[in-house]
Amino acid sequence: MDKRERLIVSAMHHFSEKGYFSTSVQEITSSCGVAKGTFYKFFRSKEDLLIEVFRYNHQQMLLRAKNVHLDDSLSPKEQLIKKISLELNGLYDNREFFLLLHKVVSVQEHKTIMPLMKKTKAAMMNWHKEWLLEVYGEYIQKQVWDLVLFLQGALKEYISLMDETKHIVDTEKAARKMVARIDVLVNYSGDFEPILTKDVMKDYEQIAMEPEKKTKEEERRELLEQIKVDIKRSSFPSSTEKEMLQAVQLLHEEFQQQEPRTFLMKALVSYMKENANLEESLFALEQFIVKDME
Repeated sequence: MDKRERLIVSAMHHFSEKGYFSTSVQEITSSCGVAKGTFYKFFRSKEDLLIEVFRYNHQQMLLRAKNVHLDDSLSPKEQLIKKISLELNGLYDNREFFLLLHKVVSVQEHKTIMPLMKKTKAAMMNWHKEWLLEVYGEYIQKQVWDLVLFLQGALKEYISLMDETKHIVDTEKAARKMVARIDVLVNYSGDFEPILTKDVMKDYEQIAMEPEKKTKEEERRELLEQIKVDIKRSSFPSSTEKEMLQAVQLLHEEFQQQEPRTFLMKALVSYMKENANLEESLFALEQFIVKDME
């Protein structure tokens, strides 16, 4: 494990245990034996590290899912039990991230991270949807998202209790009991109107269809970083370069606000247009501003 990965794993542990706001960069670096100066070679800020924690774990989760191989001789229901058992083991081993996913970040204070959280949740929910449809078929199509919600709620509570009590349950036995309860729900809820309809869940379905597609926030962040690089490569006087970089930082901060001030962002872009030949990048940036108004 290299230094960057050690910092990510350390941050995940501390964010889960103490919370994002109560964890300092110094605690993260000290716990994994990395110098604080080295931290800033990999990450611009603690918020940047939080984003990388979610990105890293999302990639790890996709990798683990691809590497699951089951005995084809098992019935679909036995395969479901095995999958849930394996997932319980995996979630417990990686419980810091799983608990982080549920309790650390608020939408208002970390607008940047929410799309990554949603992408991770979408992947998990759609796997569970596919697993249930493989066993119960089209009969549950109307209720499938409610059943997914039940399954994920059960998984979350098992992992939380295992973490709190330090008691390791027999995951296959737990998975078998979960499936038995899903059987009851399937048999007796067919006539009920679903809580989670297809329309409600359409965003999650769309995200899962394109798991590698960058979010709007990721594209915008990359664009702002590229503009910074272009500014540094230009032959500006040092004072102008400093002001231009400050303008980019102000834009980044404004985009994170719950209600970004469009007039301020447009003024910053206009200022940059007067001082730099970055027509293509600044046009793309203006498009993000327009979309935020919609």
